[in-house]
Amino acid sequence: MSKESTLDRLAQKQREIDLFLTLDEIRDTTPEPSAMLSSIVNFLADEFKVDACLLALVHRDTGDLDLKAISDRADNLRDIGPEVIRQIAEKTFDLDGIRACPAPEALNLASITDIPPAMEQTQFAIVPINMSRQEHLGVLMMLRSGTPFSEAEIKLLEIVESQLDSAVIQGYLYYELQLRNKELETIYRIDRIRDKHLPFDEMLTKILNELRAVIQAEMGFIMLYHRPDDKLELRAFSHDDLFHTRQYYDTIQCIAREALQKAQLVFYNHHSGDLDSMMCIPLILREEILGVFGVVNRYSTHGFDEGDRRLLAAIASQMDTAIFEGLEKRRLRQVLGRSVDPTVMERLLANPDMDLLKGERAILSVLYADIRGSTALAEHTPPDLLVGFINDYLGTMADVVLSNEGTLDKFVGDEVMAFFGAPHADPDHAIRAIRVGLLMQEAHQHVMSSWEARGVLPAPIGVGIATGELIVGEMGSAQRTNYTVIGRAANLGSRICGRAKAGEVLISQNTYDIAKKQIEAVPISGLQIKGVSGRVTVYRVIRTLD
Repeated sequence: MSKESTLDRLAQKQREIDLFLTLDEIRDTTPEPSAMLSSIVNFLADEFKVDACLLALVHRDTGDLDLKAISDRADNLRDIGPEVIRQIAEKTFDLDGIRACPAPEALNLASITDIPPAMEQTQFAIVPINMSRQEHLGVLMMLRSGTPFSEAEIKLLEIVESQLDSAVIQGYLYYELQLRNKELETIYRIDRIRDKHLPFDEMLTKILNELRAVIQAEMGFIMLYHRPDDKLELRAFSHDDLFHTRQYYDTIQCIAREALQKAQLVFYNHHSGDLDSMMCIPLILREEILGVFGVVNRYSTHGFDEGDRRLLAAIASQMDTAIFEGLEKRRLRQVLGRSVDPTVMERLLANPDMDLLKGERAILSVLYADIRGSTALAEHTPPDLLVGFINDYLGTMADVVLSNEGTLDKFVGDEVMAFFGAPHADPDHAIRAIRVGLLMQEAHQHVMSSWEARGVLPAPIGVGIATGELIVGEMGSAQRTNYTVIGRAANLGSRICGRAKAGEVLISQNTYDIAKKQIEAVPISGLQIKGVSGRVTVYRVIRTLD
C-alpha cells in the first residue's frame, strides 16, 4: 500500500471522526429541535459543499412529511418545486440505504420525466432516516451541480444517518418534555383561576382564554349538560362568528354529543367548510355528566395533533372539577340562598365538602312561630292591609332567624319554621334556638305596635321549640326543592307551638335538658299532645342567663 493511499485513508478517517464529533456537539449544545436541525443542515451543506440540503421528518400523527430545515444557496429547489421534492422523499423509504444519483434518476422516483434544463447536471444524495424498515423518521436530501457524490462521501453520509436518527429521537424527547411542562403550567394557571373564586361564568370564560392561548385555536367552547331534558347548553365560548350560521352550531352539537356517547375525546381534522378541525372532550366527574369542553379550528395545516389532545385532556381534568364545584355552589346558593345568612353562605361555600345538601341524620333544634287568632285577623282586616302586615311580620321573623345563624326552612301561611345546627354544624343549636324564640317575641311587639296604629287588630305569636334526631337535606322534585328537616322532633316542635299562648316560648324536654344551665324556665306538666303517647312536660322560657 502506497504512502499516499495510507494518508488518504487517515484523512478520511479523521474527517469521519470530525463529522461525528461536530454533529454530536450540535446535539449537545442546541437541544431545541428546530434550531438543532437547522444547525445540522447548514453544517452539512458546508461540509459536503452542496448547493441545497434539506431535512424532512414524518409527522407522528398524520404520517405526512414536513420540511423541518433547509439550506438552498443556489435556489435549486425552486426549479424542482416542493411537491416533487416531497414525492422523491416519500419514495426514498422504499430504497435500500443511501442513494447517490444524477437528477434524472432521482426525478424518476417521483415519476417525473421532463427534466428542467437547469437540473440536468445536478447530482442527488438521498439519505433515508429509519429506526427500522417499518418505522420511518424522515429523509435528508442534498443537491449539488456537476460533481457526483464519491464513495468517501457516501461513507460520511452513513455516519450522518446514524447521528440523525438519534437527533430526531432527541427532538421527540425534548418535545415530550416541553409538552409535559406546558401541561403542568396550564394546570397551574387554571388552578390559579379556580382559586380566585370568580363568578361561575367569568371563571369559564377565563379558562377558555387559557385554552385558546395554549392550543392556538380559533375558538373554545363549553357546553353544560342539563339532565332533565337531555340537552347541551352552550354556556361559554370565546368567538361568536361561527354561531351566526345554524349549520355550524348543529355540527358542534353533533360532535359534542358523540364525545358524550363515547365518553372519550373525539377530534376531526379537515372536516368541512369553516369548521376545518374540531376537538371535544366530555366532562364527567363521579360518574356524573357535566358537559363538553372543546376547541374549533387549529391554527395549523395539520389540525389538532397528539400534543393538542393531551393538553385538552389535561385542562379538562381540572375543568370537570372546577365546573362541578361551580355547579354545586350555584345549586347550594339556589337551595340555601333564602334560608341562611350571607355570611353563613360564604362559610359554607368555602368548605371543600360540597355534599351539604345530601340527606343525613343529625341532632338539631327546630323552631315554629305563628300568629294567634289569625283567622279572626283575616276576617276583620282589609286584604291589602293584611298582606302588608303579614309580609312585614314574616320578613322581620326571617331577619331574626338569619342574623342568628339559623336556617329558615319555610313559611306556611303565617307560620315560620326554622332549624338550628345545619347546614353549618353548631353544638349550641338548642340555646341559639331559644334566644331566637325570645328575640322573635320582642321583634314582633315592635312590628305589632306599628301595624296596630294602622288599624290591624292585636295578633301576638306563640313559639315552640323541640330538639332531637332529624333527617336534614334537600328534598323535593326536579321543579322545586327545599332544604328542610323531617322527623319526630319536627312534628313535636309544631305541636308545642300550637300549645304556646300569646307571647310564650315553649320548649321540649330534650331542649331543656341541653340548655337548662343557660336559661330560666318554668315546667308545664301533664300536657296531652297529638301524636305523642302519654303526658308531656314542656317548659316556658322566662329568659336566658347570659
